[in-house]
Amino acid sequence: MSEAQTSLASESASNPFLGVPDFESTRSVINDIRQNKLDYLRNKEKLESAFKVSKEKGWEELHLEAAALYSELLFREEKYADLMAHLSHYLNDNELVKRKDIYLLFLETKLKALARIDDPTPAKDLSKNLEAQISQHSLNEKIIIFRALAYYYTANDALRKTLSAALEGLELAIKSDDFPSQGYFYRKIADAYGYLEEDEDKAVSYAKKAVETFEKTNDGLFTAKAYWSLGNILLETGDSQNALVYLNKALAYFKDVNMNKGLAFAQYSIANIQYLQANYDKALSLAKENIELARTAGIDDMHLASMILLSNIYIKQGHLDKAEQVNDDVFALVDNFSRSIYKADFFSERYTLKRELNRIDDAFDAIEKKLLYTKKHFEATSESNIKALQVQFEVKEKEDTIRKLEYQKDISNLQAKEEYQQKIIWRLSTTIAFILVLVALILVYRQSLQRKKYHRMASTDHLANCLNRRGILATANTKLAQQNITVAIVDLDYFKKINDEYGHDVGDLVLIAFANAAKETLSKHDDFGRYGGEEWLFVLHSSDEIVVHQMFEQLAATYQKYCNNIDAIKEDLSMTFSVGVSLGNKSNRTLDTLIKHADNVLYQAKENGRNQVIIN
Repeated sequence: MSEAQTSLASESASNPFLGVPDFESTRSVINDIRQNKLDYLRNKEKLESAFKVSKEKGWEELHLEAAALYSELLFREEKYADLMAHLSHYLNDNELVKRKDIYLLFLETKLKALARIDDPTPAKDLSKNLEAQISQHSLNEKIIIFRALAYYYTANDALRKTLSAALEGLELAIKSDDFPSQGYFYRKIADAYGYLEEDEDKAVSYAKKAVETFEKTNDGLFTAKAYWSLGNILLETGDSQNALVYLNKALAYFKDVNMNKGLAFAQYSIANIQYLQANYDKALSLAKENIELARTAGIDDMHLASMILLSNIYIKQGHLDKAEQVNDDVFALVDNFSRSIYKADFFSERYTLKRELNRIDDAFDAIEKKLLYTKKHFEATSESNIKALQVQFEVKEKEDTIRKLEYQKDISNLQAKEEYQQKIIWRLSTTIAFILVLVALILVYRQSLQRKKYHRMASTDHLANCLNRRGILATANTKLAQQNITVAIVDLDYFKKINDEYGHDVGDLVLIAFANAAKETLSKHDDFGRYGGEEWLFVLHSSDEIVVHQMFEQLAATYQKYCNNIDAIKEDLSMTFSVGVSLGNKSNRTLDTLIKHADNVLYQAKENGRNQVIIN
C-alpha cells in the first residue's frame, strides 16, 4: 500500500463520520467478489460503491480492478450499451496493460459482449488474438483466457473447440484450486456434450459436477445457470421430474435478482415440461407470461419460441383458430429469428397446422420456406454429409407431400380452382427443379472441398487430438505397402484405477497427457493413435531394437512429466505403461500378423508385472 493510501485508510478508520468505505473495506469487497465469496447481482450496491469510491480517492490500482469487476456486473445486468461505453473508456487506459490479469478480465467481458452482436468480425478477431497470447501468460491468466474462449466457442456452436478449451481450462483451474472456474468449465463441457448429443452420461455427469462446485461458492448467477444446464440436459434424457427441480431452482434466483433473460429461458423450459406432461393449463399460463417477458427483454428467439409453444398448446386443447392466429403472428415476425434452422423448424410446424386446417396455399408456402431455410442452414454449417442428404431427402418428401395435398383437396372445388391449382403446381415444380439443381451443384462443389475434412474428422480422436483406431490402421497399411515397419501396442498401466479413484475427467487428462508426450517424443517418421480405451498403436520407422527401447524410455519419462502437471494426481504417483513390440521383416509383412505378435508380447509384459517393453 502506498503512503497516501495508508493515510487515507487510517483517516477513514478513525473517523466514523466520513460515511464512505475506507481503503481496506473497499479492497475487501473487491477481493470477495472476485473470489466469488459475494454474489455480483445481490451485492451490486457494494461493488458500485467500491468502483466509485476507489475512483474518487485516487486508488488507481484498486480502481482498475473494481472497474474490471464492474464491467462483469454490467454484463450480468444486461446493460450492454453502458458496458460497451465502459469498456471503451478503460481499455484505452495505458496503465491497464501493465496489469495483465485485470486487462484480461476486461477482454473476457468484451469478448462475451461482442459475441452478442450481429457482426461476427470483432469477436472473431479478439478470440484469435487471445488464442495467440495463451503461451505468454501465467496459469491464472490462462484460466481467464480459456473462460472467455469457451464462452465464445459455445456462442458460435464451435462445440469441439468448446470441449478442447474447457478441458484445458479445467486442468489449470484444478491446479490453482480455482473452484468457480472449475464449475464454469464443468458446465461448458456438459453443455457441449449435450448439444453434440454424443454422450448423455458424460453430459449429466459434468453438469452435476458443475452444480456441486458452484454450490460451494456464493456466485448465485453461475449456480443458477448450472441448475438450468443440468435441468435441460435431464429433460433431454427424459428425466423431466428431476429436470423440473433444477429449473425451478434456477428460476428462483433469476426472479430474486430480476434477470429477465434468465427468467425467460428458465420459464420456457418449465412451460415446455408442463406441455410434455399434458398440463396444458399451466403450460398455457407460463407460455403467455414468457411471451411478454421475452419481448420486453428483447430476446427475439425466446419470444418467438414461446409463441410457437403457445400455438402448440392451443392445438392440443383443440383451439385450432387460436393456434392459427398465434402461428400467423410468428410468421409476421419470422425474420427476427437469429438462425435459419429456427425458421426451418417453425415452417415445419406451420406446414402441419395449415395442412390440418386445409389451408393448402399456406401449407405449400410453408413447405417451400422450410426447404429454403434448411438449405440456408446447411450452407451456413456444412458440418456433415448427413445434412446434405437430409436436404435431398426433404426434396423428395416435398414431392410426395404435394401429391398427397392434391388428393386431399375438396373434389367439389377442383373445377372452380383448376386454373389456380395449375399455377401453384407450375410454381412448385419450378421451385423443386431449381432446388434440385441447386442442391446437386452445392453437393458436387462441397464434396470436392470437404472430402479431406470429413476424412480427417473420421480419423481423429477428438479427446486426445491424435489419430483414432481407424486413422492409425489406415496409416499403418499405407506405410506397410511401401516399407517394413515396426508395430507396438502400448497399454497404460492401472488406468481403470485412475478413473475409479480420481474420476473420468482426470482420466481424460491422463489420456491427453500421454498423447502430448507421444507427440513430443516421436520422430517425424513415426506415427501413433488411440487404439481403444487406454491402448495405443505405434507405427515406427526403425526396426532396431536399441532405438525402439530408447524411444520408449524417453516416452516414459515425458509421460511422467506431463502427468506430474495434473494437479489432481498425487505427485509421487508413478505413471507407467506396458509395451509389446513386433519388429517388421520380409517374412512378417501383413499388418494383422504384426499386430497379433505385438498383442501377444504385450500380454507377456503385463503378466510379468507391467512397466516394461518386450520385443518380439
